[in-house]
Amino acid sequence: MLRAVLFDMDGVLADTESFYNRRRAAYLSEVLPSYDGPWDFAGSNDRAIWETIVPDDPVLRERLHAGYDAYRAVHAEDYRELGNPDAPAVFAQLKAMGLLLGIASSSEVEAIERMMRETGLSALVDAYVSGHDVPRHKPAPDVYLACMERLGVCPLECVVVEDSATGIAAGVAAGACVVALEQYVADGTNQSAADLRIPRLSDLPQALCTKF
Repeated sequence: MLRAVLFDMDGVLADTESFYNRRRAAYLSEVLPSYDGPWDFAGSNDRAIWETIVPDDPVLRERLHAGYDAYRAVHAEDYRELGNPDAPAVFAQLKAMGLLLGIASSSEVEAIERMMRETGLSALVDAYVSGHDVPRHKPAPDVYLACMERLGVCPLECVVVEDSATGIAAGVAAGACVVALEQYVADGTNQSAADLRIPRLSDLPQALCTKF
């Protein structure tokens, strides 16, 4: 029996993955013009991203990472603009269906809380967990398992909504059914490991009624 739906944040509840890539690229063009890619880090985590950008020089990596933290503060996300417009209505529908709702994101907890405030989701979310607060990042299942524990549900009672291959793998590893959202993903994103794909978040309530 389905009891809970757990959502990734970036690329699902907010169209932030492309924004992050553009912001990071703008910063790197100023401080590390020799860097020539990769540029798309959808579904990855902060540590893995900077280890990819600067693989062999920990001192330089730490300096650039610290500089980017300051750059991010000046060029912050506006979740009122980037938030998925379908999310408030979908969350209200799912709550009316008696489902528990969670957010399990690789982003910092402060970003999750700000996203919820700026998009009007705070009162509709039953639990949220940051990937920074668990031992392993996605594709490990830790953040989803921690969110399930807070909700008091087991994996077989959950559906996970993800976008990236990394996030989908985390949901699968957690033992949940996984719905892949196509709304914001880049062309060529591998979502084949998901149990179901939906074009928009607004398609989720009907998909849950039909498939789960």
